[in-house]
Amino acid sequence: MFTIAKAKAEKGIWSVDHPALQKPGRGMVMVDVSAAGICGTDHHIYKWDSWSSARIKTPMTIGHEFVGVISDIGEEVEGYQIGDRVSAECHIACGNCALCRTGNAHICEKTEIIGVDREGAFAEKVIVPACNLWRVPEVIPDRQAAVFDPVGNAMHMVTTAKVTSKDVLIVGGGPIGLFAAAIAKAHGARTVSVQEPNQARAAIASTLDLDLVLNPRHEESRSKLLDLTNGRGPDVVLEVSGNGRALSEALEIAAPGATVALLGIPGGPVELDLGGKVVMKGISLLGVTGRRMFETWFQVEAFMLKNPELIDKVITHILPAREFQKGFELMEEGACGKVVLDFKTLQGGSIQ
Repeated sequence: MFTIAKAKAEKGIWSVDHPALQKPGRGMVMVDVSAAGICGTDHHIYKWDSWSSARIKTPMTIGHEFVGVISDIGEEVEGYQIGDRVSAECHIACGNCALCRTGNAHICEKTEIIGVDREGAFAEKVIVPACNLWRVPEVIPDRQAAVFDPVGNAMHMVTTAKVTSKDVLIVGGGPIGLFAAAIAKAHGARTVSVQEPNQARAAIASTLDLDLVLNPRHEESRSKLLDLTNGRGPDVVLEVSGNGRALSEALEIAAPGATVALLGIPGGPVELDLGGKVVMKGISLLGVTGRRMFETWFQVEAFMLKNPELIDKVITHILPAREFQKGFELMEEGACGKVVLDFKTLQGGSIQ
């Protein structure tokens, strides 16, 4: 079958003819992939940075944001049948440790990630645990259902930071930052600003009815943000860029007592003035990873059902699966929002 894989330990990504998958084992299901989103994590793997080169064992079929239809079911699977349309939580937790048993499976230390630690969803078929499935309502089209995962990242970050009635600054206007901006507005933030130097992504942010879209390279961006926040700075900072300098500058302008949620993954170590910019200002730093299982998924589904037009504003490209190289090039150039790969084109069809 056709797959998109990290075939070699160097920059790049390749198509690979993978042997057909065997019948799913106990508690597992096989899903025929309809659509899959290219994630920032996939881009890290494409670039082969320090994080990915230390984590990925090549060859590895990548990809973890997807929607598809169940085509085979293993033993002891209940509640699902062949033909069901599903997405899936990509973090496969152990289910037995103290974290899993206290509602914190998203940070289980034994977690394996689809498309990182085990074969992924950039393929005609993928096998996943039935307990990780999420049945998708028919009214949510494939292009949107394929991005439950990143919308979930954004939702988890926004809800963890408690943005209601707060002045919110989002650092980084990539897909997750853009989703977070839309969610923050929907959750009653007093103001929402996005900081993004890339013109293409700033243009997408400008379609979301935000209070400010700032270019951090422009001198007036700081004064504009302070004017908007009555001179105090933002009460909440959502950092999704993974850029150390951007984080340092955000900590500097954040209001005393602000909450700063960190989701962006830096390419390496980051040096910060913790004493001056965090401790003495009483800043709360929150590390955010993945999605709460499955509270966040319920929240995402409700948001998608009520705000489908906002999801479509962030999805800028839908490409045939075999044109995946173009998708990664667009991400490399920063010339896109969310890129979705259409796997139905492999059979002569197309997604909704």
